[in-house]
Amino acid sequence: MGKTLECYFWNPELDLEDKLDFKYQDIGNGIELKRPIFTNDALDKIITDLKKKRKEFLLKMGIANILDIIGKVTDQWMNSDYSRRKFALEVLPTITGFSVEMLESLGFGYMLGLLKKEHIPLTGKLQNKNFTEFAEHGDGLVRAYGETEVAYSNYELELIGHVCAGNILGLAPLEMVMDKLVDAATWIKVPKEEPVFGAIYAKSIEDIDPQFAYTIAILPYESKDSKVQDFLFSKSDIIRATGGQQAKKGLTDLAYKHNIPIAGHWHKFSFITIARDYMNKRAKDIAELVSFDVTAWDQQGCFSPQEIFVETGGDVSAVEFSEMLAEEMETISIRLPKGSKSGKMHVLDGYHQYLKKEMMGEPVKLFPSSTYQWLVIFDGNKPTFEPSPLFRVIKVKPIDDIMDTVSIIKPLGSFLQTVGVAIPNNRLMPFANAIGEVGATNIRTVSNMTLQRSWEPWDGRFPLQELFEHDGIRWVSINTRDIEEDIKESLERKRMLVNQSKVK
Repeated sequence: MGKTLECYFWNPELDLEDKLDFKYQDIGNGIELKRPIFTNDALDKIITDLKKKRKEFLLKMGIANILDIIGKVTDQWMNSDYSRRKFALEVLPTITGFSVEMLESLGFGYMLGLLKKEHIPLTGKLQNKNFTEFAEHGDGLVRAYGETEVAYSNYELELIGHVCAGNILGLAPLEMVMDKLVDAATWIKVPKEEPVFGAIYAKSIEDIDPQFAYTIAILPYESKDSKVQDFLFSKSDIIRATGGQQAKKGLTDLAYKHNIPIAGHWHKFSFITIARDYMNKRAKDIAELVSFDVTAWDQQGCFSPQEIFVETGGDVSAVEFSEMLAEEMETISIRLPKGSKSGKMHVLDGYHQYLKKEMMGEPVKLFPSSTYQWLVIFDGNKPTFEPSPLFRVIKVKPIDDIMDTVSIIKPLGSFLQTVGVAIPNNRLMPFANAIGEVGATNIRTVSNMTLQRSWEPWDGRFPLQELFEHDGIRWVSINTRDIEEDIKESLERKRMLVNQSKVK
């Protein structure tokens, strides 16, 4: 028997079901998606009710009660026998294209784990004058770049709107929880690529505390529906949006039209730099860690690496490291297989593009999967930054010195995001200062590139603080205070996450 999945959520007391028309979409495997066709009257009732529930319930709850509810919801999702989790794992592989194993380990095992009470960020505003150099914050380090120039400030937010991208799972839950920490009601436009999980998660909150849940609405409208988008933007205090460059222009223009701020997180590039100090007997461990960064979310996140720069002069050459990485890619692909939307043509395109170079005598060597599920490319040409075809296609390039990476990636500037590193403590800080100066925002030990920590900034801004204020400061983080120790811990963490997945 087929399943009809509701891609929406709001207070059922509004009794809108009989007043709206719905679109139905058959996506295969007996799954049908149900989306409402919104009218301004229905939207007005939803938004009015969100603000009413915020005033009547949320503002009277107190942070302790809010954290208690969030904790109870998270505890449910951490339980593999939880009925909504089991249901999500039944339907999400068809909807998202990710494998069950990927969703289980990274989606439920890690992303939702960020919502445990002990992980939720509650720190106040950091004073940038105290962070002109990297200084301790969370269990890592942060540094502030730029001068304070406040473009927006509002510490009494009533309603926050979110437009979520669909490249990874878990953004909608993170956003709705963040809003409750600042006493704001929430509407979320879930992405076309993954319109279901936001509503499932909101219903899990409803199971614990309905009135708390009714300060949230999940609204799966289409981006081309300008009337709906105009209405929602006009009623909001701020919009937080994630998406590509096309979305950036449209959403930024719309926010400007309605004179509201937008906290935008747009398309970015990320990469890995490995020092010669690790190209020795530890190279295999580093290759294992790197394989996780490339594999996670099938390389679809802005934080996914597209290039690896390996410093020459170690016992293991860059081409030998490429071979090691290929072996690890094969191993991890068994535990975290690709899903139904595997991007096989992207892998084949990368293969044929670089096979031609190899046949023409260029210093290129391919290490492909026998089934084209992934591809490692050694490219010994003069290093430049070239975007990857993605879907587990990664290039390894030798460089003479790790500091050479700075000039290679400098043209990317504001398009930089995460830098995965295996660089010893005595060499990390000069590299971090330089890479932060040109635009990178997050420096993380290899295998942690896709594992955002709750205290880290998002694209140079702290997620709670940016809801209140845009002050022009760009924050850069290092996710550890001891790279050597974190590499050891990262191996354990990576193996734990990967081993959580089920091998069929």
